[in-house]
Amino acid sequence: MMQALTVGMMERLGIRSTTAMSPPEDVTSELSPSSLSSDYEELITECLHFLGLSPDQVRISVRPVGVNAAGLDVYAAFVKVVRWDPAVIKAMTRMPYIEKKIERRIRLSDVLRYSAFAGLWFRSPSSLEGLGKDAAVH
Repeated sequence: MMQALTVGMMERLGIRSTTAMSPPEDVTSELSPSSLSSDYEELITECLHFLGLSPDQVRISVRPVGVNAAGLDVYAAFVKVVRWDPAVIKAMTRMPYIEKKIERRIRLSDVLRYSAFAGLWFRSPSSLEGLGKDAAVH
């Protein structure tokens, strides 16, 4: 009884409607989780390409990993090293610089209006093919 009274009072005050609004048929949203993931992926791929890494060296995948306090989806980028070569090793030594460039590029875009970014996560292949036996990777 109390809940019905509360809902009725809120409805009269215009605070909350008890009926769900149905979206108009002729309006479509351009924002969806898959488009935000692909936007992040495109931004990061562009940055890595500009810094000398190609898709055959590293693979990028972006996916939602949670929701922040403001209710925005939080996305993380997962970078997988596909092939170790001197360019990839050089890039790994400059990773703080590269991460800063990527975060700056994301801040300059509009994707942070609709989501949050958790950063880059790295994964390397189980074997270190392409490196000599005496090469050291730190």
